[in-house]
Amino acid sequence: MSVNKHHNPPKQSRSRRTLERIVQAALEILEEQGYTALTVQSVVDRANSSVGSFYARFSGKEDLLDYLGERVWDQALKRWDGAVRARDWSEIDLQHIAEGSMGLLVDIGASRAGYLRALDQARGIDGLAYNRFRDSVLGDVAGILLERRDEMSHPEPELAVRLGLLAAEGMIEADRVADGPLPRDILASEATSLLLHYLTAGSTPRAPIRSSEEVDFFDIWS
Repeated sequence: MSVNKHHNPPKQSRSRRTLERIVQAALEILEEQGYTALTVQSVVDRANSSVGSFYARFSGKEDLLDYLGERVWDQALKRWDGAVRARDWSEIDLQHIAEGSMGLLVDIGASRAGYLRALDQARGIDGLAYNRFRDSVLGDVAGILLERRDEMSHPEPELAVRLGLLAAEGMIEADRVADGPLPRDILASEATSLLLHYLTAGSTPRAPIRSSEEVDFFDIWS
């Protein structure tokens, strides 16, 4: 097990900027070229840094990967948790929550998720962190949807939400690995229709009690 030097973050602004360049360079290499291309030398070359600067912060490549795994997923979860807590969900109807949540799931499967999955693979956990993050998002979305059970026609809202999310997520995941994936808007729209079919037992959603608004969760990787 490597010694985690990075647990004490650099306090000087110049040192922090160097760390950020190293981190960004490593993520770009993972996304563009994969784990085998990630070496200490390739990272410092892209970061316009030096091997000495690298080893002042990390004991080696595995130490860097551990840091990236902790930081990337922890930050994404914090942003997600903050976004969920900041919104008043009682003011948004079922249709808009479904649309927003499916758009988010599509974005999780695309965007920068490529290097995040590569990062999991590189750390030898093969999707564990990615799946943990996704499961957290799905759990929160299920809870948000169930707050609108009064708009659902399905006799068992909990079952409908569970199956609807599983079906929609399966569609999104299958499209990600298929040749020639669908455009983002089309995939999100079809996943929304599938989810709403479960929630309303195939009928038109019941009219919302409160006013609705478009749901734009946030850019999860910003």
